Amino acid sequence: MGSIKLQVQMGGTVARVMLNRPEKSNTFDREMLREMGDVVRGVGDSEKVRILLVEGAGGAFCAGADLQAAAESDSLSSYLGSLVKAFHSVLSYLASCPALVMTVVNGPAVGGGFSLAMAGDLRLGTPDAKFLVGYGRAGLSVDGGLSWRLPRLVGMAQAQRLLFEDPNVGAEEARAIGLIHHVVPAADLPRVIEEIAGRLRLQARSVIPRNRDLLLGGQGRTLAASFEAEAILMKTSAGTEDGSEGIRAVVEKRAPRFSS
Repeated sequence: MGSIKLQVQMGGTVARVMLNRPEKSNTFDREMLREMGDVVRGVGDSEKVRILLVEGAGGAFCAGADLQAAAESDSLSSYLGSLVKAFHSVLSYLASCPALVMTVVNGPAVGGGFSLAMAGDLRLGTPDAKFLVGYGRAGLSVDGGLSWRLPRLVGMAQAQRLLFEDPNVGAEEARAIGLIHHVVPAADLPRVIEEIAGRLRLQARSVIPRNRDLLLGGQGRTLAASFEAEAILMKTSAGTEDGSEGIRAVVEKRAPRFSS
């Protein structure tokens, strides 16, 4: 399965979605985002997939919107408005995806590419990864949920520095401040991804979106409300086939045989 602007590779429990416009630093236009919306939903909803991995072809992850296409459109504001709407639709799906979302940053992640990289439940970078917010340099405010995610990922002080000083952030600094979880040499990525996939196979797939919802929603809840949300989802989980199987497996000291 593949296309000009996106490539998809299915392998076991991992689905790899590659942005494939290396000649344009994998910038996205409206056509690419429409296609990406269809692709991520198709692979993310597959019961076989535990990890939906997003990466970039060539030497870049993603440099955000194709501003040349925007500048050549009939209306710059209308073009960017529709582009942002399509982009947010993709990100909204990733925030509710049944599979774990992993982003692998192999080069520059700029503007919307920065926002896309931050959409990963787990975020990896190679030593060549670079992060730049970049919106202000184009005279634009941020999008892609970055105003919501950055303070939650790195804290308000770091979010302010990243937005207003707009520094170029390398891989090691990105790991140190929480933009990414691991820095992995490119040659080691297949092994590390398989190790993570192996750990996920020990867990019920159904708990991935539930735990994501608790983490993301917990940022806006009181402690008492978080207790209530956790209690509701614990009861829900325990009432599922996977919950019953997981508990039996722990009691019987064996590997679980989850339904998905």
